[in-house]
Amino acid sequence: MKNFVYLLILNVLFIQCQTPHKNQSRVIFKVHKFDLDKDQMEVSFEIFNNSENTWKGGDWSLHWNQFSGSLDQSSIPEDVKIIPTKNSQYWQIHFGSSFTVKPGESIKLSAIQKGIMRRLVMGPVGFFVLNSNGNYLYDLENQIDWKSAKGIDRLNIPSAEERFNIFEGITKLPRKNLHWIIPTPKKLINKNSYRNFPKNLKINFGEFSEKSEILLNHLQKGLNTQITKSNKNSQINILINNELGKEDYELKIKEDNIYINVSNYGGLFYAIVSLNQILLNAQEEKKGIPLLEINDSPRFVHRGFMLDLSRNFYPKEKILQIINLMAYYKLNVLDLRLTDDEGWRIEIPGLPELTQVGSKRGFTREENDRLFPMYGSGSGKKDTHGSGFISRKDFIEILKVAKERNIHVVPQISFPSHARSAIIPMKVRYESFMAKGKVEAANEFRLHDPNDKSKYTSAQLFSDNTICICSPSAFRFFDKVFYEIKAMYDEANHSMETFNIGADELPFGVWKKSPICNDYINNSSDINSYQDLYDSSVKRINKTIVSNGARMAGWEDVLLIHSEKSQSEIDINKNLLDIDFIPCVWNNTWGEGREDMIYKLSNIGFQSIMSNSSAFYFDMTDDMDMENPGLNWSGFVNYKDTWGTEPLNVFANKVKLKSLKLDDNDFRNTVSLKEDAVSNFLGIQSQLWTETATSDYHFDRMLMPNLIIFSERAWSSKEDWLDKKTAQEQEPLLNKSWNRFVNTVGQRHLPMISKLYEDILFDIPKAGGIIENGILKIRQQFPGLHIRYTTDGSEPDLNSSLYISPVKISSLSDVVIRVFDINGRGGNSINIKQK
Repeated sequence: MKNFVYLLILNVLFIQCQTPHKNQSRVIFKVHKFDLDKDQMEVSFEIFNNSENTWKGGDWSLHWNQFSGSLDQSSIPEDVKIIPTKNSQYWQIHFGSSFTVKPGESIKLSAIQKGIMRRLVMGPVGFFVLNSNGNYLYDLENQIDWKSAKGIDRLNIPSAEERFNIFEGITKLPRKNLHWIIPTPKKLINKNSYRNFPKNLKINFGEFSEKSEILLNHLQKGLNTQITKSNKNSQINILINNELGKEDYELKIKEDNIYINVSNYGGLFYAIVSLNQILLNAQEEKKGIPLLEINDSPRFVHRGFMLDLSRNFYPKEKILQIINLMAYYKLNVLDLRLTDDEGWRIEIPGLPELTQVGSKRGFTREENDRLFPMYGSGSGKKDTHGSGFISRKDFIEILKVAKERNIHVVPQISFPSHARSAIIPMKVRYESFMAKGKVEAANEFRLHDPNDKSKYTSAQLFSDNTICICSPSAFRFFDKVFYEIKAMYDEANHSMETFNIGADELPFGVWKKSPICNDYINNSSDINSYQDLYDSSVKRINKTIVSNGARMAGWEDVLLIHSEKSQSEIDINKNLLDIDFIPCVWNNTWGEGREDMIYKLSNIGFQSIMSNSSAFYFDMTDDMDMENPGLNWSGFVNYKDTWGTEPLNVFANKVKLKSLKLDDNDFRNTVSLKEDAVSNFLGIQSQLWTETATSDYHFDRMLMPNLIIFSERAWSSKEDWLDKKTAQEQEPLLNKSWNRFVNTVGQRHLPMISKLYEDILFDIPKAGGIIENGILKIRQQFPGLHIRYTTDGSEPDLNSSLYISPVKISSLSDVVIRVFDINGRGGNSINIKQK
């Protein structure tokens, strides 16, 4: 939700032509020196023209995106103009007459960049060339070179030795010590015995025969054994037990048959995926099917995943894949953020401009055909994740598929903040109808006040991203979108239980110089301030949602006073205490004073969802490694942080507090969740914001295995080690439990994902290693993945030596280690320095 802003000053030192060494037009951004003392870098932009066209000086410009601030025009030649656009993340360099680049040539600009690029995803991306007429657009590949830069040792990039120490306590366990299922069942009795694994199995679905096809598909997935449905002589029998909760199940694997007890389809679905995990593991380990008794139920009602489709778009096929993964790990709510400043991602019949303009990013002069480039979306000609939307037909299909997997889909339409992708298209609509003299049609869904002079800056540095809520047209627009989406739910026979309005990060200063708003306030008897104005709008849309049988959700910002404190505000707005609203509480960065906000809101009666940025944001990077995706505005969040969070008391993990150099004294004034308010704590939700998910590779790395690890906290019981009161008491028990869990992930679940979803490029963390007395020792995050190494400084591949146990090596060795999955896909390598 936040972006860091770095100041960038280019200082061109020389320009030269040379013959490129590759057959593609591209830009190589090279870091020559990291100068932390001056908070700057010495860099160069090398621009290769391998097109068929000459880029004539004075007639071409270079465009790109970057998480950066401003460029100093005085540092470059007079005939080169640097232009920051909109929120200073879209840059243009316009080259003068002396900068002609013919096909096969390149130019190189050496520069000083203010601000340190802490991760590659923070660097330049999405380059394209444009001529002055705008009729020539040419996308360029981009490459960032940084590993040979001076000063790199001061970036605190974790070394192999540091990783080795971080992974202390993680050792490979025998398979008999692993969990059979993730998330871990509430109660599992292992008989320590096995039954034969037959070539064929029959299942009797009983009262659930109408759902047999989907259930059978999930049970059969990945298995060699052929499973068929049968009402007679079946080895898998489903029985009804109405005393069980709707998502509870009992699973008994006996010598003769397998028995499943449930009261509801949800419980049966989860029993089926649990049985599939057991059978897949048993098939791989070739000992037969284990005899087990499982009594399982979820800890939390709400076990969610929020997907941001606006910043970077992922199509129906990816969403369906995510739904299958969620179902496999017993998550039951998919919150789809369909709109944000950078893209409108759902078709709304009757408002074609939303997708014709708002769903596209690329080069544009006036944004009357698309939004300007963001997050590397390029010129708009190339197929990137910057453009796209879900059609009405596809959304209905998504709803149907989700329902079959016991997943409720929540639509998230941000109102009134983070609404730029709605405001701009509706402005285009307004101007189009006005040009035709159709004033009434022009104003029907207008979201802006043309005469608004309000000055504000959003968290992402926009100054035009908030809807004018003083005009009836704003609510006509909201109602139109709401009812069209509800119609999709009705057609899919998927109950729209919740409608999420987002409404986070409302910039301070909005509406204050809007003539429409000033007139509205002056002529209203019950609205005396801009806070009243906002409160009134919240109640207005709440009435629409609730009167149609849904509940309104949004970020906790909705319930807080709107003030200059912005995200530091902690005061709850007493004027909204009576609305039916589910806050998704996200902003709990350690040390900023809102760590206990969810407990405050739950205690005063709001049914709340924990969406903690410091634990459940998949886009928070885990450390200072340059090659990691993600951001770190809410701190560094690793897998252990997610797994080690206790939702009902985030202060209970004393080991975590110790790592932050905090203790109970720092939180002596915080609020705890009251016993009689526990029922208001609906559950927890993970989030994947996609600013840095500019490719499938980055997306998948942030998604998996984060989703697996999060599911453990969403479903499984409280960890026993949390009963200890000090970090010293907790740590050995925590590490033992963590070791068992990561071994289960590494030995069983990541290989399972590799088999079931070969195209998912899940994160393969770098290993850690040391060379001690001539002995190479390696540890890794997920034991069970394959580690290979070289001793000549080369990149390890599948032909390199396989690491099994500590091995003696030469003192002259230049050791590089790399982790691989079972399909032979390798993660990023790391060099081990000899002492």
